[in-house]
This record gives sequence, structure tokens and C-alpha cells, in this order.
Amino acid sequence: MISRKLLDARWALKARSLARSKRPILAGPWRSEVGFELLYWIPFLAHFANTYGIDKNRLIAIGRGGSAAWYEAAGHADLFEFLPPEVVRSLSIQAAQQTGSVKQFDPEGWERHVCALAAKSLGIASYDVLSPTWMYRLLAPFWDGHESLNWTDRYLLHRQRFPQPKLPIDLEKKLPESYIAMRWYSRPTWPMSESNTLWTRKLVEAISQHTPVILINSGFQADDHGDINLGSIPNTIRLSELHPMQPIDNLTIQSGVIARAQGYVGTYGGMAQGAMRWGVPTLALYQEFGQTSPMHLHLTQSLSLKSGVPFVATYPQAIERLLPLLQSRTVSNAV
Repeated sequence: MISRKLLDARWALKARSLARSKRPILAGPWRSEVGFELLYWIPFLAHFANTYGIDKNRLIAIGRGGSAAWYEAAGHADLFEFLPPEVVRSLSIQAAQQTGSVKQFDPEGWERHVCALAAKSLGIASYDVLSPTWMYRLLAPFWDGHESLNWTDRYLLHRQRFPQPKLPIDLEKKLPESYIAMRWYSRPTWPMSESNTLWTRKLVEAISQHTPVILINSGFQADDHGDINLGSIPNTIRLSELHPMQPIDNLTIQSGVIARAQGYVGTYGGMAQGAMRWGVPTLALYQEFGQTSPMHLHLTQSLSLKSGVPFVATYPQAIERLLPLLQSRTVSNAV
């Protein structure tokens, strides 16, 4: 493993080389988690462009599932244009088996292949590449708990809020005037279990009695997160029933609907963090806070404080204990 000084020196050389070049910069391709893309990769590109005076007209973001719409870039391409979701999933599984992580810590041959195909589709003959590998390697000390939140400022530049992703006009007309967006899926912090599913259904039923709920789903599985099936609930509708989605645009559609919601409630993870970045008050639930770094939550809560957008991450038992306090006569009189 190379030293921090050597890694920083190599990054400075790479960044200065990209700054001197006048060629388009393909940023990506990105195949990893939504949370890392929103919290780190997009702010990493913003810091790079700001620090080295990169004209944003040179940046071409290669996201996946329509996530490139979240970037401040002149051009966009999508991983799913060139590799089917099943192949991308298998690449992530293979990486996890070989390295213990789905993160892009090392350059892989398929990345060069996708960049070449993206450049050809955009009519670009000569280009530079900025791989997510740089971001993953540079920020590793923070995720490992060896560096502070302030330390990340040397690599990340966070916008106050992300702009609302565009939606098809026909879908926008179908949305209720006011609604709560929810996404419930299984992951290590919210494992699939009968008790979790029953508790989640009761929460959705309680909220939907007062305001419409849109359950954010795609109708297919594009990654390792499986949607939790809650069955039919009055005053709720699945997003996939409002608008058909394809692998290439599902994240654009989901994020656009979330960004227009009165609030967001769901599994702690990437879309919950995204909701807060789109200016939506967020309640993120976890059952077991494991297999994830607490530094992600630390950063999210810091961004919430700075932006003034509420972000609360908690667990079912805490809600059950706190609700009686909020409903008590003493608290009601005080408020």
C-alpha cells in the first residue's frame, strides 16, 4: 500500500495534468452505491473542478440508471447504455468476492471499455478519464475513522442543495399536490424479516391516513437492494404504477419524485441521504447500524445542519418510545 504523501502527490500530478489538457474529461463510470455517489463522488468532482479551474463544459459524467442527471456537467452518459444491469451486478458481486467490497478501489478493464464506448457514442475522438478509484483511495482514511470531517474539505465541495431532477410532464401531472415519498428495501441496516416488514407496514398505514404516500420502486431489481413488498395499503401508490421505468432512467425518475415530496421516510441509505440533499425533510430508519461506517451518518447530519434540511436517522424502538412523550399533556402544553 502506498503512503498518503505519495498518493496525494500522484493525485496532484493527475489533477494538474487534467487541468492542462483541453480534452473532454469522462468522469466515471460509476457502478457503486447511490450514497457514495451523492455524498462523495459528486462533491469530489465539484472540488476538483473548482480547485483546478476545470471548465465544466469539459466534464462528461458517466453515471448509471440515470444518476448522471445529478451532476454539474456539460455531457452525460449512462453505464447501462453499454452494459446490461445483470452484467453490472455480476461485476459488483465479483469485486465483493475478490476484495470484500463493491467499491471501485482499483481500475478495472471494463471501465476503459465503457469509456471508449461512451466517447464513441458522443462523437469524441480524444479524451481524458477521471476514475472513481481516485476518490475511493483518497477518502479511505475518513471512512476508516482515522481522519476528521473537516479533513474531507481538502477533497470535497458540497453544494448547499442539489437541484430537482427533471421529470416527464405526464408523470409530474399525476403526482398529488402534497405527498410523502417512501422507499423501503433490505440492506444490512434494515434486514429482511417478518417483524421489520410488519412494523414498516403499520408505519405506512398510519402516515397514509393523513397524507398520500408514494412508494418509490422501479418494478425491477437493478442492484443488490431488494424492495420490501408491503402489499396493498389505502392511499398509497407505487411509483412503478404511475410511470414505467427502464434501468437507464430509474434513478432520475425516483429522485425527481422524491425531490418534490413534502417529506421522505425510508430505509437508511443512499436515497435517504439524497432526499435531504434535494431539500426534503427526511426520516431514515435502521434496525441494526452495522456493515456501514458511522462517518457517513456524521457527514449527512453535518450537511443537514448547514443546509437547514432536517435529517433524522433512528430505529423503530426509539420512535415507539418517543411518540408517547410527544403526545403527552405536558409536552403539548409546553408547545
